[in-house]
Amino acid sequence: MGSYLSKPVTTAHSQDLENHRLECGASSMQGWRESQEDAHNCILDFDKDVSLFAVYDGHGGAEVAQYASENLPALVKNDLYKDGEYKEALIKAYLEFDDSLITAPVVEKLTALRKANNGTDSEGEDNEKEEELNELYQEANMPIEEILLKYKNKIIKKSLENNDIEESGEDLPGSSKESEKEKSSSSSTTVVDILTKTNGTDENKSEILESSSITNVNGTSNDDEQFDTQEIGAESSKIECGPSSSNGQNGSGQRSGTACLITDDSDDTDDDDEIFEVPIEGSNSESDDDGDDDDDDDDDGDDDDDDDDSILIGADDEDEAGKDSGCTAVMALLVKNKLYVANAGDSRCVVSINGKAHDMSEDHKPEDEPELSRITAAGGRVSSDGRVNGGLNLSRALGDHNYKKNNDLPNTEQMITALPDVKVIDFTSTSSNSFLVLACDGIWNSLSSQDVVDFISEHINKPDIKLSSICEELFRTCLAPNTLSDGTGCDNMTCIIVKLKPQLKRPHYDVEEDDMSDGAEPKKPKSDST
Repeated sequence: MGSYLSKPVTTAHSQDLENHRLECGASSMQGWRESQEDAHNCILDFDKDVSLFAVYDGHGGAEVAQYASENLPALVKNDLYKDGEYKEALIKAYLEFDDSLITAPVVEKLTALRKANNGTDSEGEDNEKEEELNELYQEANMPIEEILLKYKNKIIKKSLENNDIEESGEDLPGSSKESEKEKSSSSSTTVVDILTKTNGTDENKSEILESSSITNVNGTSNDDEQFDTQEIGAESSKIECGPSSSNGQNGSGQRSGTACLITDDSDDTDDDDEIFEVPIEGSNSESDDDGDDDDDDDDDGDDDDDDDDSILIGADDEDEAGKDSGCTAVMALLVKNKLYVANAGDSRCVVSINGKAHDMSEDHKPEDEPELSRITAAGGRVSSDGRVNGGLNLSRALGDHNYKKNNDLPNTEQMITALPDVKVIDFTSTSSNSFLVLACDGIWNSLSSQDVVDFISEHINKPDIKLSSICEELFRTCLAPNTLSDGTGCDNMTCIIVKLKPQLKRPHYDVEEDDMSDGAEPKKPKSDST
């Protein structure tokens, strides 16, 4: 779940534009989130009789969304666009843009954007302290099981980093190890001591874990909670983590040889837990050392190579812009009277025709059957709360290349893919209740498609109304009074309303019924895990 501010930033950044055939209003608001990670495009004169509108909802950082708003529209004007193949042109633009995010020049630009967003080093330290305070505030409202799991993963990672020092008998002054030794007279044994000092048989390690009370987890002890026994290799000092959920975007240390859907994320599995494993084509399930989250610079890691880690995420060297960050993208290209909408992710585009909502995009969620099949085939897993490898709760996005590391598969078949769905509609309007709205899931978490159409319809015909002011009023309606709920109304909010000026023809649309779901219900709130 993302971190929140003590009070929301309600300042809206708005603009209103128009040309000979369109009126457009757009606005964005940071809300309760620590930073604004959304971006958007409103290009009324993209080409002759062509307009382009887009919303990008960032996660893990704002840089991919910002870079998309600056560069993706230009990629739409490719050779297919020039030939009038607008649907194919949009698909090609999405995929080429996504592929470019891992090239050296673009990585450098994304990194510069991230640094600019984070500010100077001193400001970064202040932000880190604020993040820690927000994290503590967040933990106060978390179930104890989630807190234990969170700190368990941190302790395991820390034990791996310090294991070599422990075995050599060297302790850094003022280190956590030295502090632990001072507590050695206590009858309780920390899990770090257990994991780093135990080099005996598996049976002995299991006995120690079962007989020791767990302490120093969030400053409390809990005898009822027992950690899953982990295998520690005495020679390689590596740890082998079984399939488990993680609150971090980068997922967990699953073996590269299997993928599974986990319907219960608790530490203790029982008869009600459903875990199924899917063999990963081309992976080496025989190797015990290839599926961990260790740093890649182990001296004895002869079996570690890029291919072994091709479907894993979470390594320290993958903590960079475009790999641990990404964005959704919903884009509307209006060519004369024909509207093309491309979507990857869970932002949404809705067309109102005489007051009735028609969805021009589908939310891409991991638990949906087509998405789930692709994710498991690529070597991923989806938890019961709808997260891919314990991280993202969406299944298509630009960026997020930590989820696109299966070298045997093209971009379109990775766990997270940038491949957009494209829907087309013939649209001409003489009705004041015919308009187009694009928005991030900060809106759709709170209201259904029809709810948003109804809300806009109530305001759009008022005299001298600015479309951007309707967006701002919509934000105030969706904004949560506090952050104590499930996260609904706590996200960044961005909305674009496009009103077609009256034409001679009456509205007409020819989208197949199977391709449009009227008045979609509100979605689950999105919580960034990074």
